[in-house]
Amino acid sequence: MTYKATTTTSDLRRSGNSGWVSPGLRKYIRQPELTSEEGNLPFPQVIRFLLWNAPLMLLFWNAPWVATIHSVIVLLIGLHFVMRDEQPTRAAFMVAYIAGCEILWRGVDASLISEYGKYASMFLCILMIVKYRLIGKNLLWPILFLALLAPAVFIAPFDRQALSYQLAGPVALAIASITFGGIEFKRVELQRFFLSVIAPTIAMGVFVSFMLLTGDVAFSGSGEDEAITGGIGSNQVSSALGLGATAAFFYIFLVGRDRQLRFLMSAISLGLIALAALTFSRGGLWTAAGAVGVGALFLIRDRRLFFRILGSVISLGLLAYFVVFPFLNNLTGGTVVTRFSDFDSTGRDVLFEIDYQLFLDNPVLGVGVGQSPKYHISAFGYPKPTHTEYSRLLAEHGGLGLLAIILLAVVTLTRIFSRQTALWKGAAVGFTVWALLFMVHSATRMIAPSFAFGLAAARFLPEEDEPKDE
Repeated sequence: MTYKATTTTSDLRRSGNSGWVSPGLRKYIRQPELTSEEGNLPFPQVIRFLLWNAPLMLLFWNAPWVATIHSVIVLLIGLHFVMRDEQPTRAAFMVAYIAGCEILWRGVDASLISEYGKYASMFLCILMIVKYRLIGKNLLWPILFLALLAPAVFIAPFDRQALSYQLAGPVALAIASITFGGIEFKRVELQRFFLSVIAPTIAMGVFVSFMLLTGDVAFSGSGEDEAITGGIGSNQVSSALGLGATAAFFYIFLVGRDRQLRFLMSAISLGLIALAALTFSRGGLWTAAGAVGVGALFLIRDRRLFFRILGSVISLGLLAYFVVFPFLNNLTGGTVVTRFSDFDSTGRDVLFEIDYQLFLDNPVLGVGVGQSPKYHISAFGYPKPTHTEYSRLLAEHGGLGLLAIILLAVVTLTRIFSRQTALWKGAAVGFTVWALLFMVHSATRMIAPSFAFGLAAARFLPEEDEPKDE
């Protein structure tokens, strides 16, 4: 069954009096029918929602217990939406919001269970699947994907923490794909969905900016100084900022002739990319660039979008090349050039070689879930986790892991060659590529790649709801 993401006044009356966490955010949620003359979210409403979220990370940094309360409230609101709403739209917004907030909660060591973001997302998704019967033709491949991963669980000693660390991401990917595969988003609902991702990443962007202005940041070009991220893993911060930048880029093409929203989302996308570069972690920037580049190739197939895309890409490119990049280079004393011209894999090639040899030695079932890190001790001196999900699948799941990789490739090709609108395909393939590239350098450390791959299974922008261009 496929649900169209539409909301009526009667739906609002049935949905109760909940909001996000504040009166301003409650207005954002409780009045989803409120749109501008162009059929977009009103510009003041978007600004208000972003401003409510902007200081979150600074607040969490000074009072981590607030992050714990916030994470619980977000889950409870999502649960409330599932229990009260007749459509899954608002619960889907909360899944998107969790994907954006995970780095905030994790960064301050909120008092949560390990992999909270993944489990919270899966919990809401499973409830949505059951209540709204989001089971259709998109069910087969996720079930097969999970079945391919299951045998490796039983050939290794039971280690709950290792199982959770290695498998929560792939399981969340399958469940998110089933969930979003049963939902159809209209244009204004997709704007709201992207905004739910963008807002928390802006909070991280504000935090990085604050650390840059007030902290003792030494730009060495090595990527090892995490002062600008407050000691939080720079690769994860960079990836979170890149996800927000990607969502903001695709938001640009949802707003038709609304120049205010176009300018705002262009500025957000470029700003988040600049901050991702300042973390000196290359993964977030290149992942976002790959997703935007591939997505744009499909967007330009629509003649109505061609000049808008061309203008946006050229404008953003010129600003990045002649303004943002020189500014960052001067700010960092030239080290940003050194860092991003360095193609060293920081040990990922060694990890891949070890994992590939494990696959050759154990070609059927692999060495078992969570067992590959101990084989890395000889090279690194400690059980270093694999950074590439594909090599982990080979090492720990053997031939079945190889089949799982092939299955993901087949799903990706299906999305590429499906007969859909240019805007639908551009966003779907763009987020699919973002997820696949993320798993190259960061495995499934965060819920973000699972969320992005699952999101791409949703139906975007039916023909009758496409934005009218000039």
